[in-house]
Amino acid sequence: MASVASPFDAEKKGALERLARRGADAEVMPVLDRLNGLADFFTTSSCAGRIVVIYLPAVGAKREAVFAGKWHRAVEVEEVLGAIAEAPASTEGALWFIVQAPILHVACRDTDKAVALLRLALDAGFKYSGLKGLETATGRVVVEVMSTERMDVPLAAGSTTFYTDRYLAFLVSTANLLLARGKSKLGRFYEGVRMLE
Repeated sequence: MASVASPFDAEKKGALERLARRGADAEVMPVLDRLNGLADFFTTSSCAGRIVVIYLPAVGAKREAVFAGKWHRAVEVEEVLGAIAEAPASTEGALWFIVQAPILHVACRDTDKAVALLRLALDAGFKYSGLKGLETATGRVVVEVMSTERMDVPLAAGSTTFYTDRYLAFLVSTANLLLARGKSKLGRFYEGVRMLE
């Protein structure tokens, strides 16, 4: 008689099938592979960290946002200027320059596993990590692995530009530094996950 998969194992199977179809950022794949190879964990979403130029028609209007540029690597000022030139022209809304740290959402079989993973994330430098959700029916706990490297800067609103060439060069330099710092934590986290094996 075949054994029946637990709800956790069934969810994990579905999550891994979605990951296989959609893929993920190359730099975060080793971490995902290591976590997903463990019986008590699976990833539900991830990003290796990114730099974006994004147009938002209104604060919080995420669905209507238009990415003018998106990079998971260090950028050059010329690339950012190119993205700014490609952004929608509008008398409303604003154009933003944003840096986001790596982020992972990891489902854990139970609270003990979640706490162990959270400790590893914090030790690797992901200081904004925490328990994101608890599903009482299955006992599954989601850990959000997140760091402090973030920058949100408005570049323009309507016809008003807020940056100079010199300031944009400073923003790009700072963004590249933040992105590199966040990604270095991925390596430490990858090594830390060995403790769960």
